[in-house]
Amino acid sequence: MAKFCVNCGQEVPAGNNVCTNCGTPVNGGNTTVVVNNTQPTQSNGFALAGFIVSLVSTFLCCGSLNTISLILSIVGLVKAKDYNGAGKGLAIAGIVISAIVIVISIILVILGYGAALFEELA
Repeated sequence: MAKFCVNCGQEVPAGNNVCTNCGTPVNGGNTTVVVNNTQPTQSNGFALAGFIVSLVSTFLCCGSLNTISLILSIVGLVKAKDYNGAGKGLAIAGIVISAIVIVISIILVILGYGAALFEELA
């Protein structure tokens, strides 16, 4: 015996409990219909930009742009909650890379001044 949807009138194939045309349950409403309400994730541009600038700065510019990448990564980390956590890992990676390169740069500058001072005194 064929079943028909009470909502749209289309024939429902045997064994189906939901109308394939409109999604209305056809067995007296005993069927649970799952609807996927997830929204597409948005990308966190600040986190991505901070990470990319930290890598480019470290490998191509000798760390000269790491202050900018640090700022972008921090903003990306703060904004990650607005994007349901999207970009949080990239932001943290950008912060870590930038901070390490900045610390190494400071140490090298201090050692350079120390060597110059030592040579001047000798």
